This record gives sequence, structure tokens and C-alpha cells, in this order.
Amino acid sequence: MRALAAAALAGVVVAVLPVTAALAADPKPDIAVTSAADKANYAEGETFTITVTVKNKSSVDAKHVHYTGGDSEGVDDVVYGVLSTGFDLAAGATKTVQLTGKTNHQAWRYGRGYVAFELTADNGEANDADNITSVRLLVAGAFDDLGGYVFQGESYDAPWTPQTPGVPGVKVVATSADGRTKYAEAATDAKGLFRLAHLPAGDVLLTFTAPSGWKILAGENGEDDHTLVQVSADDSDEPRIYVPAKKVAVSSPSVSPSASVSPSAGPGLPVTGDNTMLLVGAGAAAVAIGVALVLVARRRRVRLQA
Repeated sequence: MRALAAAALAGVVVAVLPVTAALAADPKPDIAVTSAADKANYAEGETFTITVTVKNKSSVDAKHVHYTGGDSEGVDDVVYGVLSTGFDLAAGATKTVQLTGKTNHQAWRYGRGYVAFELTADNGEANDADNITSVRLLVAGAFDDLGGYVFQGESYDAPWTPQTPGVPGVKVVATSADGRTKYAEAATDAKGLFRLAHLPAGDVLLTFTAPSGWKILAGENGEDDHTLVQVSADDSDEPRIYVPAKKVAVSSPSVSPSASVSPSAGPGLPVTGDNTMLLVGAGAAAVAIGVALVLVARRRRVRLQA
């Protein structure tokens, strides 16, 4: 039985080896894609052009590189051109192509649109991590207000209800996503409510500064004092940002030992920067010498009279 099992195992190994060798001898192309828009900002209805750079990073020719799928928002009439019809790309070669489209009203409302897509070759793909690309198209023009609550909670995922106590006096500053441009500033009222007026549609960074005794629990794990929000132009004025904050101990200022004064000590001499103590000592010595001279002179006078 052992001999039969060994023979069967050897047969399996012999059968698998040619397949493994064939796979090793058939490497796949590695398509890498990057893209960039022709402008930094667009108006509603404006045509955009995206330049797509396709590189074959492998030593294998890529056969019929083509668009295989993707997603888009805030754009119309996207034309993929040669990315749809496909092309061959030699090993190590790079090809630059373009696609076009138009921004629409949704892009204006949200302050941006985007185009994302994937390319692949008919003879496979060695690395799926870099054959997908996306481009954000910023569309300026829309503005809207934004409101929310800073409320009492013990963790970043604490729930909010209309009965949840708010945290008053929290400073809220709205800036661009990179923090360089300030848009608006507000403070929470007695209910923890804040409102920021006339913010541009798109990504806005909110930074919270709580009064002493409170800690903001913003961010993914509640470890930040800021959060990135999306501002969109719509008809709703309802608050939609909810940030918890918890009470924390307030540390009292420590007193330096050198600053303490002994109760038994009298008033100290003022420090003026000069040699005050030396002058006092010299004066006391002069007085002592004068007294001694007087005593000596008096004794001498007594002796002379005797």
C-alpha cells in the first residue's frame, strides 16, 4: 500500500510540474495608469479634457489595452476615444491619450465632479493595484450654509438625540480642505448648535476649539479636533454635523518651590540688580569700627587723667 501511495504522489507531482512551468513561462503585462485634468477649476457646463498616461511596466507586450469599466459623477457626455477601441502597448512602452466630457449642474451643487475608470489588456494583468485611476474636477460657484451640534458624549460614536445636552462656547472655524483659506467662524449656543454661513460647495475642514474642561472627540477614532465635511447647495437648513465632546479634568497651575515665602520670614529686601547686601555689610562694619575707636579713646583719656 505504501508503494502504491508513493507512486500515486509521484504521478501527481509529474502531472503538476508541466502546468506550473507553463504558468511561470507565461507572465502577464503590468498596466499602470495615471491621469490629470487640463484645469484646476471649471464652471458648470464647461468641457474638460483629461490626459491619461498608460505605461506597460512589464517585459511582456500588452494586447488590446482598453477601458473595462468605471464610475463618474457630476459629468456628462464622457468620450473615452481610443481607450474604448483599445490599442497594443509594447513591453516598457508608454502611451498618452485623452478623454473629454462636460461638467453638469450636480457638479455645481457639490463643488466637484469626478471620473474614475479601469484599463486592462486582453492577455491579463499582473498587478491590479495601479491600472485604476480617477480625476476630481472642481466646479466653483455654489454656496450654502452649514450647521451642526457639539453635544456631550463619552466616545466618538456617541449617539445624538434632541434631548442630548449640548456643549456651549465651542469655537468652530471653517477653512478650505488644506486649512489655508478661512471661510467662516461661529460658536455653539446653549444647546451646542452652530451655524456657518456662505460656505463654498465642496470639501470644507471644520476645526473645533472647546472651552476649558472639555475635549472634542472628532475624526475617525475621536482623537482629532477637526473633521472634513461636504458642503452642497440644497434647500435644507437642517443641522447635519454632529460632534461629541466629553468632560475632562482641569489641571491647576503648579507653584514653583522657589516662589514660596516662609511665613516667619520678614519682608525681604528688593532686588535691584546692584550690590545692596554688600553695601549693608560694609556699613555695619564701619559702625562697629567707629564704636571701637570711641571706646579706645575714652579709656585712653581716663588713664591720662589718672
